[in-house]
Amino acid sequence: MVRTVIIASYFGANWLTDAYFSAFKISNFFRQLLGEGALGTVFIPIYNQKEKECGEEEAKNLIFSIVNLLFVFTCLIAVLMVIFSGPIIEIIVSGYDAQTKELASKLLKVMSVYFVFIGLSGMIGAILNNFKQFLIPASTSLFFNIAIIVAAMFFSNKYGIYSLAFGVVVGGILQLLIVIPPFLKQVKTYKFSINFKDPHLKRVFLLILPMLVGIFAKQFNVLVDQFFASFLASGGVSALENATRLYNLPLGVFGISIATVVYPGLSRAMENGNDKKVENTLIKGLNFLSFLIIPSIFIMTFYSQEVIELVLGYGRYSEYSIKISSESLRFYSIGLYFYTAIHLLSRSFYGMKNTRDPVKYSLISIIINIVLNYLLIERFKHIGISFATSVAAAVNFFLLYIYFNKKYVKLDTKRSIKFVSYVFISAVSALFASMQLKSNILKILVFGVVYLMFWILPIKRRGMDAF
Repeated sequence: MVRTVIIASYFGANWLTDAYFSAFKISNFFRQLLGEGALGTVFIPIYNQKEKECGEEEAKNLIFSIVNLLFVFTCLIAVLMVIFSGPIIEIIVSGYDAQTKELASKLLKVMSVYFVFIGLSGMIGAILNNFKQFLIPASTSLFFNIAIIVAAMFFSNKYGIYSLAFGVVVGGILQLLIVIPPFLKQVKTYKFSINFKDPHLKRVFLLILPMLVGIFAKQFNVLVDQFFASFLASGGVSALENATRLYNLPLGVFGISIATVVYPGLSRAMENGNDKKVENTLIKGLNFLSFLIIPSIFIMTFYSQEVIELVLGYGRYSEYSIKISSESLRFYSIGLYFYTAIHLLSRSFYGMKNTRDPVKYSLISIIINIVLNYLLIERFKHIGISFATSVAAAVNFFLLYIYFNKKYVKLDTKRSIKFVSYVFISAVSALFASMQLKSNILKILVFGVVYLMFWILPIKRRGMDAF
Protein backbone atom coordinates (compact mmCIF):
# COMPACT_ATOMS: atom_id res chain seq x y z
CA MET A 1 0.00 0.00 0.00
CA VAL A 2 2.76 2.44 0.93
CA ARG A 3 4.64 1.49 -2.24
CA THR A 4 1.58 2.32 -4.34
CA VAL A 5 1.10 5.65 -2.57
CA ILE A 6 4.76 6.62 -2.98
CA ILE A 7 4.88 5.79 -6.70
CA ALA A 8 1.61 7.67 -7.33
CA SER A 9 2.83 10.69 -5.35
CA TYR A 10 6.32 10.90 -6.90
CA PHE A 11 5.43 9.95 -10.48
CA GLY A 12 1.66 10.42 -10.88
CA ALA A 13 -0.14 8.49 -13.65
CA ASN A 14 1.33 9.18 -17.10
CA TRP A 15 3.22 7.55 -19.99
CA LEU A 16 6.29 7.00 -17.79
CA THR A 17 4.38 5.01 -15.19
CA ASP A 18 2.42 3.24 -17.93
CA ALA A 19 5.73 1.98 -19.35
CA TYR A 20 7.00 0.95 -15.90
CA PHE A 21 3.86 -0.94 -14.88
CA SER A 22 3.68 -2.79 -18.20
CA ALA A 23 7.34 -3.83 -18.07
CA PHE A 24 6.98 -4.95 -14.46
CA LYS A 25 3.86 -7.00 -15.26
CA ILE A 26 5.80 -8.87 -17.93
CA SER A 27 8.89 -9.47 -15.78
CA ASN A 28 6.57 -10.67 -13.02
CA PHE A 29 4.54 -12.86 -15.39
CA PHE A 30 6.30 -16.16 -14.66
CA ARG A 31 6.41 -15.69 -10.89
CA GLN A 32 3.06 -17.36 -10.22
CA LEU A 33 3.87 -20.14 -12.65
CA LEU A 34 7.15 -21.25 -11.13
CA GLY A 35 7.41 -19.56 -7.75
CA GLU A 36 4.80 -19.99 -5.05
CA GLY A 37 2.24 -20.88 -7.72
CA ALA A 38 2.41 -24.12 -9.69
CA LEU A 39 5.65 -25.68 -8.45
CA GLY A 40 5.05 -24.73 -4.84
CA THR A 41 1.50 -26.06 -4.81
CA VAL A 42 2.28 -29.33 -6.63
CA PHE A 43 5.45 -29.90 -4.62
CA ILE A 44 3.78 -30.04 -1.18
CA PRO A 45 1.59 -33.17 -1.63
CA ILE A 46 4.32 -34.98 -3.64
CA TYR A 47 6.96 -34.19 -1.01
CA ASN A 48 4.63 -35.41 1.77
CA GLN A 49 4.02 -38.59 -0.21
CA LYS A 50 7.75 -39.24 -0.76
CA GLU A 51 8.58 -38.51 2.87
CA LYS A 52 5.92 -41.03 3.93
CA GLU A 53 7.22 -43.68 1.49
CA CYS A 54 11.01 -43.13 1.51
CA GLY A 55 11.87 -41.14 4.63
CA GLU A 56 12.96 -37.56 5.27
CA GLU A 57 16.49 -37.75 3.82
CA GLU A 58 15.35 -39.15 0.47
CA ALA A 59 12.54 -36.59 0.33
CA LYS A 60 15.09 -33.78 0.66
CA ASN A 61 16.71 -34.87 -2.60
CA LEU A 62 13.44 -33.93 -4.31
CA ILE A 63 13.81 -30.43 -2.88
CA PHE A 64 17.34 -30.08 -4.28
CA SER A 65 16.28 -31.31 -7.73
CA ILE A 66 13.35 -28.88 -7.91
CA VAL A 67 15.30 -25.82 -6.76
CA ASN A 68 18.24 -26.55 -9.09
CA LEU A 69 15.97 -27.07 -12.09
CA LEU A 70 14.13 -23.86 -11.26
CA PHE A 71 17.39 -21.91 -11.14
CA VAL A 72 18.41 -23.11 -14.61
CA PHE A 73 15.00 -22.37 -16.09
CA THR A 74 14.63 -18.88 -14.56
CA CYS A 75 18.06 -17.87 -15.85
CA LEU A 76 17.12 -19.01 -19.35
CA ILE A 77 13.84 -17.07 -19.32
CA ALA A 78 15.57 -13.94 -17.97
CA VAL A 79 18.11 -14.01 -20.82
CA LEU A 80 15.32 -14.46 -23.40
CA MET A 81 13.42 -11.51 -21.93
CA VAL A 82 16.49 -9.30 -22.28
CA ILE A 83 17.08 -10.36 -25.89
CA PHE A 84 13.44 -10.10 -27.01
CA SER A 85 12.21 -7.23 -24.83
CA GLY A 86 11.32 -5.12 -27.87
CA PRO A 87 9.08 -7.67 -29.64
CA ILE A 88 7.47 -8.67 -26.32
CA ILE A 89 6.46 -5.07 -25.61
CA GLU A 90 5.29 -4.60 -29.20
CA ILE A 91 2.90 -7.55 -28.88
CA ILE A 92 1.57 -7.07 -25.36
CA VAL A 93 1.02 -3.29 -25.31
CA SER A 94 0.67 -2.54 -29.00
CA GLY A 95 -1.61 0.42 -28.27
CA TYR A 96 1.24 2.50 -26.81
CA ASP A 97 2.97 5.18 -28.85
CA ALA A 98 6.58 4.60 -30.01
CA GLN A 99 8.12 6.59 -27.12
CA THR A 100 6.28 4.61 -24.43
CA LYS A 101 7.11 1.29 -26.12
CA GLU A 102 10.82 2.13 -26.27
CA LEU A 103 10.90 3.07 -22.59
CA ALA A 104 8.96 -0.06 -21.59
CA SER A 105 11.45 -2.22 -23.55
CA LYS A 106 14.44 -0.66 -21.75
CA LEU A 107 12.78 -1.06 -18.35
CA LEU A 108 11.99 -4.71 -19.12
CA LYS A 109 15.66 -5.38 -19.88
CA VAL A 110 16.58 -4.04 -16.43
CA MET A 111 13.85 -5.94 -14.58
CA SER A 112 14.22 -9.29 -16.39
CA VAL A 113 16.73 -10.60 -13.86
CA TYR A 114 14.13 -10.07 -11.12
CA PHE A 115 12.43 -13.26 -12.32
CA VAL A 116 15.40 -15.39 -11.20
CA PHE A 117 15.31 -14.05 -7.65
CA ILE A 118 11.54 -14.05 -7.18
CA GLY A 119 11.16 -17.53 -8.74
CA LEU A 120 13.67 -19.06 -6.31
CA SER A 121 12.36 -17.05 -3.36
CA GLY A 122 8.78 -18.15 -4.03
CA MET A 123 9.71 -21.82 -4.33
CA ILE A 124 11.84 -21.81 -1.19
CA GLY A 125 9.01 -19.99 0.61
CA ALA A 126 6.57 -22.76 -0.39
CA ILE A 127 9.02 -25.36 0.93
CA LEU A 128 9.29 -23.50 4.25
CA ASN A 129 5.49 -23.29 4.46
CA ASN A 130 5.32 -27.08 4.27
CA PHE A 131 7.57 -27.19 7.33
CA LYS A 132 5.12 -24.82 9.09
CA GLN A 133 7.36 -21.80 8.74
CA PHE A 134 5.17 -18.92 7.59
CA LEU A 135 6.58 -15.73 9.08
CA ILE A 136 9.79 -15.34 7.07
CA PRO A 137 8.31 -16.35 3.67
CA ALA A 138 5.40 -13.97 4.27
CA SER A 139 7.78 -11.10 5.14
CA THR A 140 9.76 -11.25 1.88
CA SER A 141 7.40 -8.84 0.09
CA LEU A 142 8.07 -6.31 2.85
CA PHE A 143 11.73 -6.08 1.82
CA PHE A 144 10.74 -5.90 -1.85
CA ASN A 145 8.43 -2.98 -1.14
CA ILE A 146 11.00 -1.18 0.99
CA ALA A 147 13.53 -1.38 -1.86
CA ILE A 148 11.12 0.27 -4.31
CA ILE A 149 10.00 2.90 -1.78
CA VAL A 150 13.62 3.86 -1.05
CA ALA A 151 14.41 3.94 -4.79
CA ALA A 152 11.46 6.28 -5.50
CA MET A 153 12.12 8.62 -2.57
CA PHE A 154 15.90 8.95 -2.80
CA PHE A 155 16.87 8.19 -6.41
CA SER A 156 13.95 9.38 -8.57
CA ASN A 157 15.40 12.86 -9.03
CA LYS A 158 18.62 11.45 -10.46
CA TYR A 159 17.42 8.34 -12.33
CA GLY A 160 13.75 9.12 -12.97
CA ILE A 161 11.50 6.14 -13.72
CA TYR A 162 14.59 3.88 -13.97
CA SER A 163 14.96 4.18 -10.19
CA LEU A 164 11.84 2.00 -9.84
CA ALA A 165 13.27 -0.65 -12.18
CA PHE A 166 16.51 -0.82 -10.17
CA GLY A 167 14.42 -0.95 -6.99
CA VAL A 168 12.59 -4.03 -8.35
CA VAL A 169 15.88 -5.85 -8.95
CA VAL A 170 17.28 -4.99 -5.51
CA GLY A 171 13.95 -6.00 -3.95
CA GLY A 172 14.11 -9.38 -5.70
CA ILE A 173 17.64 -9.98 -4.38
CA LEU A 174 16.50 -9.16 -0.83
CA GLN A 175 13.52 -11.51 -1.13
CA LEU A 176 15.83 -14.39 -1.97
CA LEU A 177 18.49 -13.59 0.61
CA ILE A 178 16.02 -13.55 3.50
CA VAL A 179 14.67 -17.09 2.86
CA ILE A 180 18.04 -18.79 2.27
CA PRO A 181 19.19 -18.98 5.97
CA PRO A 182 16.01 -20.67 7.34
CA PHE A 183 15.93 -22.92 4.26
CA LEU A 184 19.50 -24.14 4.82
CA LYS A 185 18.77 -24.53 8.53
CA GLN A 186 15.80 -26.75 7.68
CA VAL A 187 17.48 -28.97 5.07
CA LYS A 188 20.85 -28.87 6.94
CA THR A 189 22.83 -29.41 3.73
CA TYR A 190 22.53 -28.72 0.02
CA LYS A 191 23.30 -30.71 -3.12
CA PHE A 192 23.84 -29.05 -6.49
CA SER A 193 22.40 -32.01 -8.36
CA ILE A 194 19.26 -33.04 -10.24
CA ASN A 195 18.05 -36.65 -10.01
CA PHE A 196 16.16 -37.07 -13.29
CA LYS A 197 15.49 -40.74 -12.44
CA ASP A 198 13.45 -39.86 -9.34
CA PRO A 199 9.86 -41.00 -10.07
CA HIS A 200 8.54 -38.36 -7.68
CA LEU A 201 10.26 -35.63 -9.72
CA LYS A 202 8.58 -37.02 -12.83
CA ARG A 203 5.28 -37.04 -10.92
CA VAL A 204 5.73 -33.34 -10.12
CA PHE A 205 6.13 -32.50 -13.80
CA LEU A 206 3.23 -34.72 -14.88
CA LEU A 207 1.01 -32.83 -12.44
CA ILE A 208 2.45 -29.42 -13.20
CA LEU A 209 2.05 -29.46 -16.97
CA PRO A 210 -1.76 -29.15 -17.05
CA MET A 211 -1.64 -26.88 -14.01
CA LEU A 212 0.76 -24.54 -15.80
CA VAL A 213 -1.82 -24.07 -18.52
CA GLY A 214 -4.39 -23.00 -15.93
CA ILE A 215 -2.08 -20.61 -14.12
CA PHE A 216 -0.83 -19.34 -17.46
CA ALA A 217 -4.47 -18.56 -18.28
CA LYS A 218 -4.86 -16.57 -15.05
CA GLN A 219 -1.66 -14.63 -15.68
CA PHE A 220 -2.55 -14.24 -19.33
CA ASN A 221 -5.74 -12.56 -18.13
CA VAL A 222 -3.54 -9.83 -16.66
CA LEU A 223 -1.69 -9.39 -19.95
CA VAL A 224 -4.98 -9.29 -21.86
CA ASP A 225 -6.09 -6.41 -19.62
CA GLN A 226 -2.75 -4.70 -20.30
CA PHE A 227 -3.24 -5.10 -24.04
CA PHE A 228 -6.70 -3.52 -24.02
CA ALA A 229 -5.67 -0.85 -21.49
CA SER A 230 -2.77 0.23 -23.74
CA PHE A 231 -5.39 1.74 -26.08
CA LEU A 232 -6.71 4.02 -23.32
CA ALA A 233 -5.52 7.60 -22.87
CA SER A 234 -2.02 8.17 -21.41
CA GLY A 235 -2.03 7.28 -17.72
CA GLY A 236 -4.91 4.83 -18.11
CA VAL A 237 -2.73 1.77 -17.47
CA SER A 238 -1.28 3.39 -14.33
CA ALA A 239 -4.71 4.34 -12.98
CA LEU A 240 -5.96 0.79 -13.54
CA GLU A 241 -2.83 -0.64 -11.94
CA ASN A 242 -3.33 1.49 -8.83
CA ALA A 243 -6.96 0.36 -8.57
CA THR A 244 -5.73 -3.23 -8.94
CA ARG A 245 -3.20 -2.71 -6.14
CA LEU A 246 -5.94 -1.50 -3.80
CA TYR A 247 -8.35 -4.36 -4.44
CA ASN A 248 -5.37 -6.74 -4.25
CA LEU A 249 -4.69 -5.54 -0.71
CA PRO A 250 -7.39 -7.73 0.92
CA LEU A 251 -6.54 -10.46 -1.61
CA GLY A 252 -2.89 -10.50 -0.51
CA VAL A 253 -3.47 -9.88 3.20
CA PHE A 254 -6.43 -12.24 3.61
CA GLY A 255 -6.94 -14.48 0.56
CA ILE A 256 -3.40 -15.64 -0.15
CA SER A 257 -2.52 -15.83 3.55
CA ILE A 258 -5.49 -18.05 4.42
CA ALA A 259 -4.95 -20.30 1.39
CA THR A 260 -1.24 -20.62 2.24
CA VAL A 261 -1.86 -21.56 5.88
CA VAL A 262 -4.82 -23.88 5.21
CA TYR A 263 -3.32 -25.80 2.28
CA PRO A 264 -0.62 -27.96 4.01
CA GLY A 265 -3.17 -29.28 6.57
CA LEU A 266 -5.79 -29.71 3.85
CA SER A 267 -3.28 -31.66 1.76
CA ARG A 268 -2.48 -34.02 4.65
CA ALA A 269 -6.19 -34.60 5.35
CA MET A 270 -6.70 -35.47 1.67
CA GLU A 271 -3.66 -37.77 1.68
CA ASN A 272 -5.13 -39.61 4.70
CA GLY A 273 -8.62 -39.79 3.16
CA ASN A 274 -10.23 -37.80 6.01
CA ASP A 275 -13.18 -36.32 4.10
CA LYS A 276 -14.84 -34.85 7.18
CA LYS A 277 -11.72 -32.85 8.05
CA VAL A 278 -11.35 -31.76 4.41
CA GLU A 279 -14.95 -30.50 4.35
CA ASN A 280 -14.70 -28.72 7.70
CA THR A 281 -11.33 -27.10 6.87
CA LEU A 282 -12.49 -25.91 3.47
CA ILE A 283 -15.82 -24.49 4.71
CA LYS A 284 -14.07 -22.75 7.60
CA GLY A 285 -11.56 -21.25 5.19
CA LEU A 286 -14.28 -20.01 2.81
CA ASN A 287 -16.34 -18.60 5.68
CA PHE A 288 -13.34 -16.86 7.18
CA LEU A 289 -12.69 -15.33 3.75
CA SER A 290 -16.32 -14.11 3.66
CA PHE A 291 -15.90 -12.54 7.09
CA LEU A 292 -12.87 -10.56 5.90
CA ILE A 293 -13.54 -9.96 2.20
CA ILE A 294 -17.24 -9.00 2.07
CA PRO A 295 -16.80 -5.88 4.24
CA SER A 296 -13.80 -5.00 2.07
CA ILE A 297 -16.08 -5.22 -0.98
CA PHE A 298 -18.60 -2.88 0.64
CA ILE A 299 -15.93 -0.28 1.41
CA MET A 300 -14.28 -0.48 -2.00
CA THR A 301 -17.53 -0.26 -3.96
CA PHE A 302 -19.57 2.26 -1.97
CA TYR A 303 -16.56 4.34 -0.88
CA SER A 304 -14.27 3.82 -3.88
CA GLN A 305 -13.69 7.55 -4.48
CA GLU A 306 -13.10 8.22 -0.79
CA VAL A 307 -10.58 5.36 -0.63
CA ILE A 308 -8.67 6.57 -3.71
CA GLU A 309 -8.62 10.19 -2.46
CA LEU A 310 -7.47 9.06 0.97
CA VAL A 311 -4.74 6.74 -0.29
CA LEU A 312 -3.54 8.20 -3.61
CA GLY A 313 -4.78 11.79 -3.78
CA TYR A 314 -1.39 13.43 -3.16
CA GLY A 315 1.55 14.90 -5.05
CA ARG A 316 1.34 14.43 -8.82
CA TYR A 317 -1.77 12.24 -8.80
CA SER A 318 -4.36 14.29 -10.72
CA GLU A 319 -8.15 14.57 -10.32
CA TYR A 320 -8.58 12.71 -13.62
CA SER A 321 -6.42 9.84 -12.34
CA ILE A 322 -8.45 9.73 -9.11
CA LYS A 323 -11.67 9.48 -11.13
CA ILE A 324 -10.41 6.62 -13.34
CA SER A 325 -8.90 4.72 -10.41
CA SER A 326 -12.03 5.02 -8.24
CA GLU A 327 -14.37 3.88 -11.04
CA SER A 328 -12.06 0.94 -11.82
CA LEU A 329 -11.78 0.02 -8.14
CA ARG A 330 -15.56 -0.08 -7.77
CA PHE A 331 -16.02 -2.63 -10.54
CA TYR A 332 -12.89 -4.66 -9.74
CA SER A 333 -14.15 -5.02 -6.16
CA ILE A 334 -17.41 -6.67 -7.22
CA GLY A 335 -15.45 -9.86 -7.94
CA LEU A 336 -13.09 -9.63 -4.97
CA TYR A 337 -14.54 -12.55 -2.99
CA PHE A 338 -14.56 -14.81 -6.03
CA TYR A 339 -10.97 -13.94 -6.88
CA THR A 340 -9.74 -14.68 -3.34
CA ALA A 341 -11.76 -17.89 -2.93
CA ILE A 342 -10.41 -19.25 -6.23
CA HIS A 343 -6.97 -19.57 -4.61
CA LEU A 344 -8.33 -21.83 -1.88
CA LEU A 345 -10.63 -23.89 -4.13
CA SER A 346 -7.95 -24.43 -6.77
CA ARG A 347 -5.57 -25.76 -4.15
CA SER A 348 -8.29 -28.15 -2.99
CA PHE A 349 -8.26 -29.72 -6.44
CA TYR A 350 -4.44 -29.79 -6.42
CA GLY A 351 -4.51 -31.54 -3.04
CA MET A 352 -6.61 -34.24 -4.70
CA LYS A 353 -3.83 -34.43 -7.34
CA ASN A 354 -6.27 -33.08 -9.93
CA THR A 355 -4.60 -30.29 -11.89
CA ARG A 356 -6.71 -30.66 -15.02
CA ASP A 357 -10.14 -29.39 -13.94
CA PRO A 358 -8.88 -26.04 -12.59
CA VAL A 359 -7.16 -25.62 -15.97
CA LYS A 360 -10.44 -26.05 -17.84
CA TYR A 361 -12.23 -23.57 -15.63
CA SER A 362 -9.40 -21.04 -15.91
CA LEU A 363 -9.50 -21.29 -19.69
CA ILE A 364 -13.26 -20.72 -19.68
CA SER A 365 -12.84 -17.65 -17.49
CA ILE A 366 -10.09 -16.18 -19.64
CA ILE A 367 -12.21 -16.58 -22.77
CA ILE A 368 -15.05 -14.76 -21.00
CA ASN A 369 -12.64 -12.01 -19.95
CA ILE A 370 -11.29 -11.52 -23.49
CA VAL A 371 -14.79 -11.44 -25.04
CA LEU A 372 -16.12 -8.98 -22.45
CA ASN A 373 -13.04 -6.76 -22.78
CA TYR A 374 -13.55 -6.63 -26.54
CA LEU A 375 -17.28 -5.90 -26.24
CA LEU A 376 -17.09 -3.34 -23.42
CA ILE A 377 -13.87 -1.34 -23.85
CA GLU A 378 -15.06 0.94 -26.65
CA ARG A 379 -18.12 2.14 -24.76
CA PHE A 380 -17.11 1.74 -21.11
CA LYS A 381 -13.27 2.13 -21.32
CA HIS A 382 -11.56 1.28 -18.01
CA ILE A 383 -14.87 0.32 -16.36
CA GLY A 384 -15.38 -2.38 -18.99
CA ILE A 385 -11.93 -3.88 -18.28
CA SER A 386 -12.49 -4.03 -14.51
CA PHE A 387 -16.05 -5.39 -14.82
CA ALA A 388 -14.90 -8.12 -17.22
CA THR A 389 -12.29 -9.26 -14.69
CA SER A 390 -14.93 -9.57 -11.96
CA VAL A 391 -17.37 -11.55 -14.13
CA ALA A 392 -14.61 -13.95 -15.24
CA ALA A 393 -13.58 -14.53 -11.59
CA ALA A 394 -17.20 -15.26 -10.59
CA VAL A 395 -17.58 -17.88 -13.33
CA ASN A 396 -14.29 -19.54 -12.33
CA PHE A 397 -15.33 -19.67 -8.66
CA PHE A 398 -18.73 -21.27 -9.26
CA LEU A 399 -17.29 -23.90 -11.61
CA LEU A 400 -14.65 -24.86 -9.03
CA TYR A 401 -17.17 -24.98 -6.16
CA ILE A 402 -19.83 -26.98 -8.01
CA TYR A 403 -17.47 -29.59 -9.43
CA PHE A 404 -15.48 -30.08 -6.19
CA ASN A 405 -18.82 -30.92 -4.54
CA LYS A 406 -19.69 -33.38 -7.30
CA LYS A 407 -16.32 -35.12 -7.65
CA TYR A 408 -14.80 -35.19 -4.18
CA VAL A 409 -16.33 -33.92 -0.93
CA LYS A 410 -19.87 -32.66 -0.41
CA LEU A 411 -19.55 -29.26 1.22
CA ASP A 412 -22.10 -27.87 3.68
CA THR A 413 -23.44 -25.12 1.42
CA LYS A 414 -26.33 -24.29 3.78
CA ARG A 415 -23.82 -23.57 6.54
CA SER A 416 -21.97 -21.19 4.24
CA ILE A 417 -25.16 -19.43 3.05
CA LYS A 418 -26.27 -18.92 6.67
CA PHE A 419 -22.85 -17.55 7.57
CA VAL A 420 -22.64 -15.23 4.53
CA SER A 421 -26.15 -13.91 5.27
CA TYR A 422 -25.02 -12.79 8.73
CA VAL A 423 -21.92 -11.21 7.17
CA PHE A 424 -24.15 -9.24 4.77
CA ILE A 425 -26.42 -8.05 7.59
CA SER A 426 -23.35 -6.90 9.53
CA ALA A 427 -21.86 -5.12 6.50
CA VAL A 428 -25.13 -3.39 5.50
CA SER A 429 -25.62 -2.14 9.07
CA ALA A 430 -22.03 -0.85 9.15
CA LEU A 431 -22.52 0.87 5.79
CA PHE A 432 -25.71 2.60 6.93
CA ALA A 433 -24.03 3.85 10.14
CA SER A 434 -20.93 5.13 8.32
CA MET A 435 -22.90 6.93 5.58
CA GLN A 436 -24.08 9.49 8.13
CA LEU A 437 -20.54 10.93 8.40
CA LYS A 438 -18.71 13.37 6.11
CA SER A 439 -15.04 12.64 6.86
CA ASN A 440 -13.52 9.93 4.61
CA ILE A 441 -11.39 8.53 7.43
CA LEU A 442 -14.30 8.48 9.89
CA LYS A 443 -16.57 6.72 7.39
CA ILE A 444 -14.13 3.84 7.02
CA LEU A 445 -13.29 3.68 10.74
CA VAL A 446 -16.94 3.68 11.82
CA PHE A 447 -17.75 1.03 9.22
CA GLY A 448 -15.03 -1.21 10.67
CA VAL A 449 -16.07 -0.66 14.30
CA VAL A 450 -19.78 -1.29 13.68
CA TYR A 451 -19.07 -4.36 11.56
CA LEU A 452 -16.82 -5.92 14.22
CA MET A 453 -19.39 -5.22 16.97
CA PHE A 454 -21.65 -7.79 15.33
CA TRP A 455 -18.94 -10.42 15.73
CA ILE A 456 -17.67 -9.82 19.26
CA LEU A 457 -20.15 -12.17 20.96
CA PRO A 458 -20.08 -15.03 18.41
CA ILE A 459 -16.26 -15.12 18.40
CA LYS A 460 -16.04 -14.72 22.19
CA ARG A 461 -18.44 -17.62 22.75
CA ARG A 462 -17.25 -20.03 20.05
CA GLY A 463 -13.78 -18.87 18.96
CA MET A 464 -12.84 -20.17 15.49
CA ASP A 465 -15.92 -22.43 15.58
CA ALA A 466 -17.91 -19.26 14.86
CA PHE A 467 -16.80 -19.74 11.27
